[in-house]
Amino acid sequence: MMKGKICSIVGSLILFVPLHVLAVDSASYPFSDVPADSPLALATSFLKEKNIIRGFSDGSYHPERLVTRAEALAMILNATGSSKMNAKTDLAESLEAGTPFQISLPKETTVTLENMVTGEKKTLQDIDNLQIHVEDGSGKLKIMKKKTKKPFMDVSQSDWFFDMTNEARRLGIIKGVKTENGVFFRPHDYVNLAEALRMIFQSAKISTALSEEPLPPGVPADAWYAKDMAQAMKMTILMQQENGAIFPAAEKLHRGEMAVLLYRFMKSQQDGAMFGYASWYGDGLAKTKLKTGIEYAERHLTAAHKTLPIGSIMRVTNVVNGKQVDVVINDRGPYVTGRIIDLSRSAFSALEDPGTGVIAVQLETME
Repeated sequence: MMKGKICSIVGSLILFVPLHVLAVDSASYPFSDVPADSPLALATSFLKEKNIIRGFSDGSYHPERLVTRAEALAMILNATGSSKMNAKTDLAESLEAGTPFQISLPKETTVTLENMVTGEKKTLQDIDNLQIHVEDGSGKLKIMKKKTKKPFMDVSQSDWFFDMTNEARRLGIIKGVKTENGVFFRPHDYVNLAEALRMIFQSAKISTALSEEPLPPGVPADAWYAKDMAQAMKMTILMQQENGAIFPAAEKLHRGEMAVLLYRFMKSQQDGAMFGYASWYGDGLAKTKLKTGIEYAERHLTAAHKTLPIGSIMRVTNVVNGKQVDVVINDRGPYVTGRIIDLSRSAFSALEDPGTGVIAVQLETME
């Protein structure tokens, strides 16, 4: 069931090896549960290398797990270059038996010791340093900064995301939900696509707007998330099926899907990458009289695109298996909803068996 859902988002959200075809090295993918042939491999590998996402202690990523709003915010702030807000200012240090731990303090510091079980407090004057020694077993020393105003009613200073949500609210990246009891962030609720897109665009300071293109089925023009969905489609972060359908705005995101979303956003921003579906036509239709890219044309490595300049060379990547091929644009099309490029049979064959018919790809301009 999960495999089908991942394929769905890689088909309606997606990702991105020329003829040259680059070999895929399975050792380059850092998570034990995301193999090289996974549709999530390229996205997770890219994000792991950029320190946008982290795995678990056993080396896994668990792409099937749902993402909470707090986790999504942390990933988004990293992806948009706002990672400094993700740093926790409190100190938590593991202490092992037999290892002394000393904290140096300014002169004449007053220290209040509080028994967290009984509530008993003891004040010590003129303290220069504290030394902690664990006689047996292990423990944890936690030093928290002075309490500041809570950003939301359901976010406490002891939460790992306290500073992050406080700054994100100040910058207008998140607003929370107002109730008669205060404003709540709902950090442990699972994030859906619409919420994730709003946080991404707010964090990246991207002003969203409705385009001239009609919105896909199920997205009303007056919905609070309509502009975000339109912007995501314009950037090809979201991809339409032939019937116009896209990944539902209210659908909860799994860790794998979140990785795909952030990967597409970052690649589109950094490299101008585009995402969509590729189909193919027979080599007999490939034209060979181009002054630019004549070698590609003679080998039938050609393609049609609706707007790219004729003669430009594009790198096309099958986002599922990572294979790439370079093609020269020598025609216009395709004109089917969701299709971003039409490849010659030879070019398509470098990426996938032509019997597949249609594949999800990433396009990147070659200089």
